[in-house]
Amino acid sequence: MSSKVQSDKKKSIGIIAAVIGVVVLGAGAAVITHMADNKETAQTAAVSTETETPPTFEAYTDPDSDSPTADRLITYNGRQYRYREDIDTLLIIGTDEFELEIDEEDTDNNHRNNTQSDLLLLVVFDNTNESYRIIQINRDTMTGIRKYDVFGQYAGILRTQIALSHIYGTGGDDSCQDTAFAVSRLLYDVDIDNYLQITMSAVPILNDLVGGVDVTIEDNFEGVDDTLVIGQTVHLQGEHALTFVRARMTMPDDDTNEARMRRQQTYMTAFMEALGNILQEDPDFATRAFQTVGDYLISNMTTDRFEELTARFNEYEEEAIIIPEGESVMGERYREFYVDEDALQQLVVDTFYEPV
Repeated sequence: MSSKVQSDKKKSIGIIAAVIGVVVLGAGAAVITHMADNKETAQTAAVSTETETPPTFEAYTDPDSDSPTADRLITYNGRQYRYREDIDTLLIIGTDEFELEIDEEDTDNNHRNNTQSDLLLLVVFDNTNESYRIIQINRDTMTGIRKYDVFGQYAGILRTQIALSHIYGTGGDDSCQDTAFAVSRLLYDVDIDNYLQITMSAVPILNDLVGGVDVTIEDNFEGVDDTLVIGQTVHLQGEHALTFVRARMTMPDDDTNEARMRRQQTYMTAFMEALGNILQEDPDFATRAFQTVGDYLISNMTTDRFEELTARFNEYEEEAIIIPEGESVMGERYREFYVDEDALQQLVVDTFYEPV
């Protein structure tokens, strides 16, 4: 086999592994489009002009640098750090539909769609050490999101659950950009180079393409899906897989997003094992699967950029998934997750900065 064919096959596997990794961790909603270099926009995007300064570390400018990132210097715990230029970021957004309760007197509701960002994974590629880490952000995290009025004009920053960053605008690229803004703001202005949104609709499809996966049930699904019995190992097929990675508010014992995030990681591990087995027997599976889910994606990347980044999932060493520390409490109506700011700052410094 020629080296070019081997290279193309590896790229293909890398792409589908990344896409499936996105899907099986709980992405959602029925927004269907194509990649950035083959997409027609039918709706007018919301105006995304930022007029308020987001929070940041104690920063100062490096007078000897012309780079837009290298001049981002901070002082943290009495030491100076510079923003790293050898990293790339990919924000994976899993969207899910919800019922939008319209208040007739609240005109802000009139420029909203009915999808929210249920899953937020920030993949950080370290191009020097050839490794990557994934920061999984709790959808209930309280932070500042962009708000718009009835005409789609920017109306300031609203502090609320980060999942709601997606509801203003069309649900397409403009909503993705606002979600990227919210994630960047939460993480002290880190750069979000690219985003990829995928829908929940693809979960049962991809699950069944690999023949289903085996997981041990650790949560009580009674009344939600009685085939998922706590303590038993079950073979997930079709909608059962979707329930396993998606169920939260209807769970009888625990409606927190932490439990769902744990299940999503469990499913991811089992799915990747099943995927690896099928790829050994059917090398062309990756290409067919990618074609199957291609219409469920929204991204600001060209196809070439998408392939370049996703190939690194194969080429780079994977670090552990990191979930920012914090506390989940019940708000007036919904769950609210408050990050531990000290721990989050340390995570951001360790991931995105280097000592001067």
